[in-house]
Amino acid sequence: MSEGTLFVDEVSAGLRQVEERLAAELAEERPELREVTSHLFRAGGKRLRPALVLTCAQTGNAAEPGVMTVAVACELIHMATLVHDDVIDEAEIRRGRPTVNARWGDHISVLAGDYFFARAFSLLGSTGVNRVVRMMADVVFHMCAGEIEQNLSRWDPVGQSEERYLDRVGKKTALFIAQCCRAGALMAGAPDEVSEALYRYGYGIGMGFQIIDDLLDLNATQVFGKAIGSDLRSGVYTIPVIHALGDAAHRVRLLELTGNRSPQNPEIEEVRSILGEAGSFEYAQALARRYVDEAVAALEPLGTSTTARQLRLLAAYVLERQLEEGGHCPDPAGFLTPRSGACPSTCGSWRT
Repeated sequence: MSEGTLFVDEVSAGLRQVEERLAAELAEERPELREVTSHLFRAGGKRLRPALVLTCAQTGNAAEPGVMTVAVACELIHMATLVHDDVIDEAEIRRGRPTVNARWGDHISVLAGDYFFARAFSLLGSTGVNRVVRMMADVVFHMCAGEIEQNLSRWDPVGQSEERYLDRVGKKTALFIAQCCRAGALMAGAPDEVSEALYRYGYGIGMGFQIIDDLLDLNATQVFGKAIGSDLRSGVYTIPVIHALGDAAHRVRLLELTGNRSPQNPEIEEVRSILGEAGSFEYAQALARRYVDEAVAALEPLGTSTTARQLRLLAAYVLERQLEEGGHCPDPAGFLTPRSGACPSTCGSWRT
């Protein structure tokens, strides 16, 4: 049994409550509105952010009612960003299903994302804990800034650097995960030392998680729900490509390939080959491991507690997603498994 599966098993009871509460929050009376708002919810998802809120709340009074409210709000914020991202990326598939924009168009998609944001902040406001509301508003602010920066730098290899890439990942992914960890502890009344340690843990996990995602986009044999090299196809430079661009032996050809705004599979395969020769996959893996190691080190104030043990399992899962053969099981921990029990992977396996 994998570390990720063990983590999921231990938080499954709380996540079932999250699912029930999400369903209730999205239960609109008008059927046409309910169909739109529940579309992404029915597709399932990792629910990583509410899982972290609930897990980190164990450092205090996890039974505090506001803890579940914040967990659900964090997932709604995440859902809002996914809907808006799909509009920006012109994506047609999300979690194995047509995206909201593919089915209803960009106009409805933007409004659906706004709907999720508004519902999330209404829930956060209902807790009466203004600090958590401000924290999540800051998260959205930085996510938007990171997304704007990324879109302005598409197809621009000259303006790329590892420093800018890491700053972007911090804004778009790591900060949100860090604040989910901190929010769980704060809502449960945990000591400040513990909530700050959990924030540092979440930031490291978020950085590692996204770096591995970007690695798998180029190094996997298959990626669930999208084409291999989707970032390259949309002009987004991630760490494997940025690293290889620093290799003089490959820079000129790589600039030619990544400058092609309509790359076909042979060009993508050549880029993958160059990245392999430049050691860029190994570099990205080592970078992700460094952040995950820092995350685990941040757990020291939690000692040998159940929370620390569970969070170490999750840290192992983040790195577990990269397989020896360069293949990618999109769901080794069962995070994505729909309620029907069928694994969404194209590998044909099933989960119970």
